[in-house]
Order: sequence, then C-alpha cells, then structure tokens
Amino acid sequence: MSRRLSFPRTLTAAWLVALAACGGTTAATPPAQPVATPAPAATAPPSAPATPRSVASLVDVVPSDATLVANLPQIGELLAGGASGLREVLLAKIVESLTSQPGVDRDLAHDVTASLDDALVFVGPEAAQGGAVWALLGHGCAAARFSDGAPVEQLLKALPREAGEDDGTFALRDDGDSVIAHGAWLAEARVALLCARPAPLAKALRVAGQRAPSFRTSALFQAERAAEPWLALDLHRLSSGADAPEPGSRLFAALPIGQDPTGLHVELAVHGPEYPRLGTVLAATDHGAMAKMPSGTVMALGLSLQRSPGKTVSDVLGAFDGLVGAPVAAAAARALAEIRIELGDVDRALGGEAAIGIYRDPKHKLGLAGRGRDEARRHNAVLIAISTADAAAQKKVFDAVVAEMKRTSKKVKTRPGWAAGDLDAHNEVRVESRQGVVLIGAGEKAFLAQVAARHGKEKESLAASPSFAAARARAKAPSHLEVYIDRQALAGAFDSAVAATFSALGGSPTLLSLTLAPSDRGLELTLGGQGGVEVLGAGAALAVYGVRRYIDSAKAAEAKSP
Repeated sequence: MSRRLSFPRTLTAAWLVALAACGGTTAATPPAQPVATPAPAATAPPSAPATPRSVASLVDVVPSDATLVANLPQIGELLAGGASGLREVLLAKIVESLTSQPGVDRDLAHDVTASLDDALVFVGPEAAQGGAVWALLGHGCAAARFSDGAPVEQLLKALPREAGEDDGTFALRDDGDSVIAHGAWLAEARVALLCARPAPLAKALRVAGQRAPSFRTSALFQAERAAEPWLALDLHRLSSGADAPEPGSRLFAALPIGQDPTGLHVELAVHGPEYPRLGTVLAATDHGAMAKMPSGTVMALGLSLQRSPGKTVSDVLGAFDGLVGAPVAAAAARALAEIRIELGDVDRALGGEAAIGIYRDPKHKLGLAGRGRDEARRHNAVLIAISTADAAAQKKVFDAVVAEMKRTSKKVKTRPGWAAGDLDAHNEVRVESRQGVVLIGAGEKAFLAQVAARHGKEKESLAASPSFAAARARAKAPSHLEVYIDRQALAGAFDSAVAATFSALGGSPTLLSLTLAPSDRGLELTLGGQGGVEVLGAGAALAVYGVRRYIDSAKAAEAKSP
C-alpha cells in the first residue's frame, strides 16, 4: 500500500509542531497490542513493549542527551487564550495544511486540531556539528499528544501512507519518491512522532518504551517548570569552532501564559575566556534612579553601574577584553585623553546607577501605514539619567564633553550646566548637569524639554505612578538590570486600529529583572518577572496587524495598476 504523498521537500523549524499533527496522522493504524501480564511481586519487571501504551509527558519520548527541546503543553489552551489575530492565523495555517491532502475535509481537520493537547520539538546530540539551522532540522523530531485519538485515526484512513513494521511507524515521501520524514503513531498513548531521519525516531521510541533514559535525567530539565511552555538549549553541543562556549553553557527559558504567579524565567550561562565575567565586577542595586524618572514612560530601564568591592571602571571595561580581543580599558583611556578626560575622572564621577526612559507624546498617535512611518520619527524622547558620586569629577567630565560638542559642531547652544545640539529640523540631543545626576536626552525639541523638566519632581516621577509601584512591589531583590513596560502607555501610543490589537492582553504593567551571577567561568544571568510573555504576545499581534495592512495595501495597489 504505497501511494505517494505530496509534502514540502524540506521541513522548517516553525512547522515541525504542525507537521507532528499532520505527519503523525499519516501512519497506518497499528494493530491492538496484547495486554502485558503483570510482573510477579519481587521480580524484575518485564521488558517495555515495542509500542508504549502510555506516555505521562511528551518529555518521556525525548532522549536524555537532546541538545534542544521546545515544549508546548496544553497547546489548545494556549491557542484559545492568545492574541486573537495570532490565534486565527495559526489555526488557519494548521487547518490549511491538513485540508491540502486528498480526502481530508475541513470538519475532520478542525476535529484533529481541536484534539491536539501537547506538542514538543527536540533535536538530538548528533546536531553538535553546529552551523546552519538546516543541520539542526536534519536531526530534529516533533511530538504531539491528542486528547482524542478517533479524529487522528480517521485521518489516518483518509491519507495515503506507507506503513513500516507493525509498530505504528511510517515514512513520508515527496513527489520524487524520496523519503522526507519518518514517523510513528502510538495509538494507545495517542502520541504522534515525526523525525527527519529514522535513527532519531528509533531512539525516541526506545526512550518512550523505557529502554533508554529520557530528558528528565538531563541537567537542562527543570521539573518544577515542566507544565509550562519552555525551551532548553545545550549551547556547547549546539556550537562548533574554537570560540564555541565551553561545556556547561546553556539556555533555559520558561514562558508561562496568562497570570501565572511564577512569571517569565530565563537562565543563561555562556562559559569561556571571551565571555565577559560581569557578575564579578558589577554589584546589584535597587534601581532608585529609575524610580525618579518622569512618569508617562512607555518603557524604562534601570542599569547598575555599582562596581563590586575593590573594582573600578577599568575592571568593568576589562571584562570585555576577551570578547573584543584587545584591552578595552586602554582603548577607552586613549579616546578620553583626546578630550582631556582621564578614566579615573569617570570612575570618580560615576555613581552606582543609570536609568533610561522612552517617551511618546500621547497627543500624536503612531500608525503602521502611510504617514504613520514619518510620524514615528517625531514626537518622541529618550532620557538617560546617570547618577554621580563626586561633584568635582562630574564638573570636569561634563565641561570636557560640552567643549568637545562645541568643537565639532557650530549648532551647539550652551548655558551653565546645559548644552544642546540639533540632530535635524525637529530633534536635538542635550546634556544637563544637575546635583547628583547628569541627564542626556534626544528627541523632539519641545517634547524633550517637557520630559527633562519633570525629572526630579517627586509627584511626577515613576515612583508616584500606581502602575509602577505595583510592578516594583513584586521585585523584591536587587538586580543588575530592571525593565519596566507600561502596557497601557504602549497601547496608547498607537492609533485606535492598532491599539485594539492589544485589548486582549490586559493593562497590567511588565517588570523584568536581570541578575548576574559572580561566575569566574563566563557570563551567567537569570531573567525573571511578570508580564514578559504578554509583551511578546503584543509584538506578535502587532506583527500580524502590520502584515495584514501590508497585504491589503499591496492588493489595493495591484488593483489600481493598469
């Protein structure tokens, strides 16, 4: 029963999960397995069956030495709760992929899609050669579990397929009769597997049959976040060459959907001589400078400049020597010397924090079409506040910077403690020296002046904003970087058509904190906080809206052309 199946010649990473639902459903329905006789007490258990009857989690089909795993549990709920525009696009693409096959109608495609519970993508250790994404896909597999196997098995009967042994395995072929993927349908477990090659499939089946260790035994796996969407990467084995990260380099990211109290969680470790050991030279801070920024910001960032005990700015810059391949502090000292500043002056002048605020004039809305692109370059302001520690050093550095501005441009305006230069007809860059802080700003002249004038006024600060206060209340520990996003202000920056795409994401703020570990092996950090996933959803919704507007515009232009 060998009939050719029309599928794409290559599999892309974005479609592996969808193809797990499609390809996994192209297997011959395996015959019923006999019920295994229970092992007598106090004796060794019998060998695991060739076709597993149950799979507690899709992680149980992933080999322990997998280099990449992306887990999407409860994918049906994820799609149902996501941004409506993105959900519609994803569901339409999956249904379209299924209905493109002979004998599959839309009702059956919807039933199969509705029964999809969990999905997972993984890449085996053979991908350790590094290099192109296609090399990864050659060792990749996807798994999907269904709440109801009946629609899947109905789909199996409708699709042409080439079955393997009586174990639910199969092969997919293209129009040239070349095998492009290998899969298995584990009927009793209601699990579909699809791999680019037969070896990874065979290994996954051994793991599912408990004849090889699963990913649960891997150092990359975090059991406490197993029920969340997550991504785990072994950065060492996925890289190659002399500059590849050393063993132990990894990335783990958990992206809980909705109001999950655990929030976004990312762990990154890249070890090697070229990666900056920032955690050994910078200390964490409570980001008081960010709290003093003017309210109304779309996004604010707080950055620690606090040197660890006994460390200086030279030590901080020196942490980047391996990455740059040259002494960074020496290069910085030479550059500063040209404007008559010493690196020691900068070290004495700098306090322990800096803050950045991004502002949009609420009277001027952004759009994604027509004149909106021009408007995006106007009515904005970016304000940077750098805390200072030594007034004399601050004055010396500030005066030298202003003198350099005047030397290189004839359009610089100055007054005591203040200087500004035009960037274009509407925008300017300005620096201002105040007690304990230096302000650097860029943006539309009038709007930037308004924002800068509000800095330092307690009642107009972020600290006085209920939204910011609520977000900061969840950040209980000092950190090296803090990111605050006011989603209401972000939505309010766009015109009504675009802002409507944010409505399903709620109005609570986002606050993310990044903490560096004092590792002498390289760069290690942890990023966590609330609302990060919703911001990703907002970006996806915005992308969908932009693509739709672009397509509509292209169609209208085509219709008008002769």
